[in-house]
Amino acid sequence: MSQIPNLENAPINLSAIRARAQAEPETILKNVRGDKCLVIDPKLSGSLSLLVQSSELKKHGAELRHLTAEPIQTDRTKVVYLVRAQIDLIKFICSHIHNDTSKGLHREYYLYFVPRRAVVCEKILEEEKVHELLNIGEFPLYMIPLDEDILSFELDLAQKEYLADGDATSLWHIAKAIHNLEFSFGVIPNVRAKGKAATRVADILNRMQAEEPVNTSD
Repeated sequence: MSQIPNLENAPINLSAIRARAQAEPETILKNVRGDKCLVIDPKLSGSLSLLVQSSELKKHGAELRHLTAEPIQTDRTKVVYLVRAQIDLIKFICSHIHNDTSKGLHREYYLYFVPRRAVVCEKILEEEKVHELLNIGEFPLYMIPLDEDILSFELDLAQKEYLADGDATSLWHIAKAIHNLEFSFGVIPNVRAKGKAATRVADILNRMQAEEPVNTSD
């Protein structure tokens, strides 16, 4: 796994941001008692490696697997999925559950969307008749510190989704990440945008600031 970046000399307290993100997967695993199989979206694996070492996840009884179309090979009776809200990934999960059911395997399934759940994905779960078999939650991972002065939104498909697919979800995620920063460091007084997508992010951020104001009092 990748080495976790040293953030000691960052101009703002990025260590606190990372610490909050680090706590989330550990909390998820603690809440699922006993041994479990943690199945991770391969695209998220690199992101997680910048937050927490795999050895730390294993301390909570987790056996690690990458999510693929192939059935999960594990003896664990609890399976925890950590995935982005992508239709193809959700179909993999449905296939896994159907495969287990056909073999008479009884397992507890937990699904955590990163960074948040999507209606279209839950609709697929309902259509495949597996929604009621899943305990569903969210892992609100909106940004990751890559270095002392670099934050990544980890949205490698954002340009395609927005320009080619007309899906503006990634713009909401970017605005949400910036708004979360404001809760830690205060309202950003001047926000300037260049381009249609950036302007839309700024507009979404303005709405978030109005709907969920940042407390500026000491």
